[in-house]
Amino acid sequence: MDIRSLACFIAVAEDLHFRRAAERLNLTQPALSQRIRALEEQVGTALFERDRRRVSLTPAGQAFLAPARAAVASVGEAKSAALRAARGEFGRLRLGFTVIAFYGSLPDTVWRFRQRYPQVEVELQEMNSPRLERALDNGELDLGVLHPPLSTPSLVVHPLAELPMRLALPANHPLAGNEIVPLEALRDEPLLCAPRSVGPSIFDRLIGLLCAQGFSPRIALEVTPMTTLVGLVAAGAGLGFVTAGIAAIPRPGVVFRETTPPPPTLPLAAAWREPSLIPSAKRFLALVDESGR
Repeated sequence: MDIRSLACFIAVAEDLHFRRAAERLNLTQPALSQRIRALEEQVGTALFERDRRRVSLTPAGQAFLAPARAAVASVGEAKSAALRAARGEFGRLRLGFTVIAFYGSLPDTVWRFRQRYPQVEVELQEMNSPRLERALDNGELDLGVLHPPLSTPSLVVHPLAELPMRLALPANHPLAGNEIVPLEALRDEPLLCAPRSVGPSIFDRLIGLLCAQGFSPRIALEVTPMTTLVGLVAAGAGLGFVTAGIAAIPRPGVVFRETTPPPPTLPLAAAWREPSLIPSAKRFLALVDESGR
């Protein structure tokens, strides 16, 4: 029992006239009659009373009409859902991100995506970059926003931005009065930083820059995420570098300063597993690019 035969039955039931129904369906009348007879054989009973003057539904035909309409509508809805999913307008998007990524335009992009594509369920998962890499590679996420370089060859990287860094220091620290802090002034200061295992590239570049100033930095504590680092700065545990996005949020007892020379930037990128993005992830990435990153 195919959907086309059900559609033929519905057309005849609505018009109660084989010729008009055939014209509506762009069929010949004999072809339509043949389909109806085949359908009646499948159902096991007559659906129409026919004579030379008129066509009418049998009691079985009357009972069959509503379920037939529901079946045709259901197939139409299924087809529509499939097409919307293929266009990225329906379904699910599993989006992973780092804490740092959410201190920028990403929350606004997620909000706009949900407004534009309300039938896409967005599942958000926060984790650090190495865990994001593993989750993407294992197929647990559709798209990740993280910090390259990556160590997983199967992932495609789409650069988004270079995030500037700021020095976080206690508001009562002697260097807090400087608008721009010379890095050489950090020679004897206790530094807070993320473990190298979380971000080896930024760790190596930052430590290398400090060593280039003629001293080996004194790392007092390895800490992640950067929001926790800011809290430890407020507690007087040391100084540390955070992104400008985090520095833009006022924190009592902490000030943020530029340095000379400036610290390395932190790259931000979208990543996904080869060979291609799912449609909803393509839609999301287009919104990210549209917002100017």
